[in-house]
Amino acid sequence: MNSILPAIPILAPDIDPKTKDADRSSRLITLSVILAVLSAWWVDRLLGLEASSDTGYWIGVAGASAMLLLFLYPLRKRAKWLRNAGPTRIWFIVHMILGIGGPWLIMVHSGFRIGSMNAAVALFSMLIVATSGVIGRFIYVRVHLGLSGKKADLGQLRDKLSADHEGVSHRLAAVPAARDKLFEFEERALDVPHKKQAAPYRPLQIWWMARQLLQDVYHEIDEELRRRPVKPGVQRQQQRLKLRRSLRRQSERHVRHVKEVAQFAAWEHLFSLWHVLHIPFLYVMVICTLIHIAAVHIY
Repeated sequence: MNSILPAIPILAPDIDPKTKDADRSSRLITLSVILAVLSAWWVDRLLGLEASSDTGYWIGVAGASAMLLLFLYPLRKRAKWLRNAGPTRIWFIVHMILGIGGPWLIMVHSGFRIGSMNAAVALFSMLIVATSGVIGRFIYVRVHLGLSGKKADLGQLRDKLSADHEGVSHRLAAVPAARDKLFEFEERALDVPHKKQAAPYRPLQIWWMARQLLQDVYHEIDEELRRRPVKPGVQRQQQRLKLRRSLRRQSERHVRHVKEVAQFAAWEHLFSLWHVLHIPFLYVMVICTLIHIAAVHIY
């Protein structure tokens, strides 16, 4: 039996700037939130600050100011004199930094302790806004091209998937079971009514389907390679491993492109819902903070 190795070209590494940026920034945001909470707790235990002390007071002022500056980002979209003041990416990064730094200062200020009722309401409204911002950031990169502020285009995503479909037909021809499973997944994910495409649960459903599919595809690839022995030798074994990685990358890339198209309408719908909820939360936070500040100075 002849070796499969010469029959299939090894796929070059797949570089998708949008996906890489989304994954990298999502991991960075998650790590930043975890570090912010842990470091705020550590600073509070180390310094033992009281909210009523001078240092605690000014930390609270700095935190409230940072949260207030969050309004600059949405204001830039509406104020003509701010629209050309620097690239959207920089504004968004600053917005995220303030969205993490502000709550960090507030947590240090409060010392993770709930005092009066107005302080508790102000703290929890801030935490709701911060959590909402992290969720919004996760959804944002699914419907925009990285942090550029430019919205992704469904037509371009479909064109990319169509081109990739031919690559799967060619490179996975020697593993027909895996190829057929990939095409079956593509058909099931895309051939649904428009209303179901925009359903809020759709991203989770597609993610689960893709997760199950890739396990089956990996198994089919491994089985096919085991059935086609190669000549002994280190170089041949290395080629076989490269081929295995190449076939897996091709499968993963196709699944990712299908997910981008199949989930796009749902992410758009979720982003619009998030935007409707996030802004009122932001205003509630500001009102509660102002009441808290007034109460501190009056009483």
